[in-house]
Amino acid sequence: MTATQDSLFEPIVTTGTPAQVGAAFGKVNAFSIRRHMADFMDSCRTKGLDEAAVIDRSAGGLQIIRKLTPYWEPELDAVAEAAEVSPELYKAFSIGKYRGLFFGQPECTSYAAAGSYVPFAGTTFHKSRDNVNRLQCAFPRRIRDTKHSPYAWCGTADTSDATTMMFVNEHGLAGSADTGGKADDFHGDGLMNTFGLRYIAEKCKDCQETLAALQEWSDNRYYAGGNIKTNWMFSDAEGIILRVVQDNNSIEPQLTREGIVMNCCRKRLESDLLRQAGYLDAHALTAASRINSVSMPSTISSLSVDCRPEHSDYLTCAWFALGRPTRAPYVPIFVASHTVPRGLLNGSLYRRSLLDRMSRDERHKMEAGWRARVEDCQEQTRELVQSDQTDNIRRLTQQVTADCLKEAFDNMPGDV
Repeated sequence: MTATQDSLFEPIVTTGTPAQVGAAFGKVNAFSIRRHMADFMDSCRTKGLDEAAVIDRSAGGLQIIRKLTPYWEPELDAVAEAAEVSPELYKAFSIGKYRGLFFGQPECTSYAAAGSYVPFAGTTFHKSRDNVNRLQCAFPRRIRDTKHSPYAWCGTADTSDATTMMFVNEHGLAGSADTGGKADDFHGDGLMNTFGLRYIAEKCKDCQETLAALQEWSDNRYYAGGNIKTNWMFSDAEGIILRVVQDNNSIEPQLTREGIVMNCCRKRLESDLLRQAGYLDAHALTAASRINSVSMPSTISSLSVDCRPEHSDYLTCAWFALGRPTRAPYVPIFVASHTVPRGLLNGSLYRRSLLDRMSRDERHKMEAGWRARVEDCQEQTRELVQSDQTDNIRRLTQQVTADCLKEAFDNMPGDV
């Protein structure tokens, strides 16, 4: 079930038709997909649901996909076929898998800064995800569909999941969805937050468009709802932060252009961020993610990113930690990239992070070198944009990610 050391750095295609992207993802993560689906069905059977019932209950969500984003279905089908599982059951699994995970799970942590709190035009954004211990992946995704023209984005998810838990897209819009307070009037039909995040990543350029999309999903009951409210958080390259609390019937939005916005209270987090007011960027938010109240045993993935207006489709670099941030390094992935190394897509880096064999100083030194590499890459990218040689950009960005991943594995000993 393990890859060889060399194959961890093999570039896996994340750009192409829905079928091409889905097949590549399904082939790499076939074992995870089969295992996670088996766990899901075991849970369903304890509630009296067999495969036919699970598929039937997913029908409402699938109809929404066919209406709003029909290109998702051939991608999901291709994932399933490559993993050698039933496409109908995989789609039902994807639509229904998160309904039970809200119960008893820690609340995730999202925070962002804007206005005079950041040293550039735009915003800076962070999300740390808390959930069950399950292999995590990070990737860019660029679906080629001429009819719907979805935007490119970077995200992270379980290795069985074709949606995302957090993202930044080519327009410099970043987003996350976290659990909130209790909600009443659960109606059940619709799509869960992971699909909502992917929809916004592919359809929205900024927070204003995002707010309109969330309102549409609420009004038309595309949002599946649940017994727990959703805390949405977004920030964009226009300098706006959007926080929305959504229950089964309505949304409560808050738009901010100045200050720090957090989805929940965490000991020391606000004071740490306020001490750096005026200098908050992705790296400052990354450092804050490593305080104990944010980096918890339940933290399995994180994203830090600066959302800036300058050539956001080429210069936007997302920093992903797969695992607890006090153990896992933040690896850079550019929205401009068309591939991702296998070790970031198949859960290998997440598995290594569980071993915690790097000191804090070693990790800090390694990440400082990566920041220099990213800044150099961004400067070269600006020159390529000015000289109209944008076709060469993805080779630069992909090489930076591959080199950083190789250094991470070199400094994080363990089984592949």
